[in-house]
Amino acid sequence: MIERNSLYHVPYYNKAAFTGSYLGMHYKLQKIKGSESSEDSLCATVWPGPFCFDATPEEQKTSASFEFSNEGISAACDWLNEQYTKNEATYKAVHI
Repeated sequence: MIERNSLYHVPYYNKAAFTGSYLGMHYKLQKIKGSESSEDSLCATVWPGPFCFDATPEEQKTSASFEFSNEGISAACDWLNEQYTKNEATYKAVHI
């Protein structure tokens, strides 16, 4: 399981995206700037390896948005673990 303490806190995401992998599932967390009428959000994306985000077709990626806060990062962590559990066979089939 992906642990919350392995994902950084809010200040990190103000400057950079974070990518990682867990048993064949690759993931990316990044800040999405809000417009004047909406707040910033945190986008979490998962896809099967072995390729990086840019080299993976969009149809293989699944994303969700979360509040841009430490609570949102915790919710994203839970979502990442749910995605792995739900699609475990797909991710285990990936040669790592």
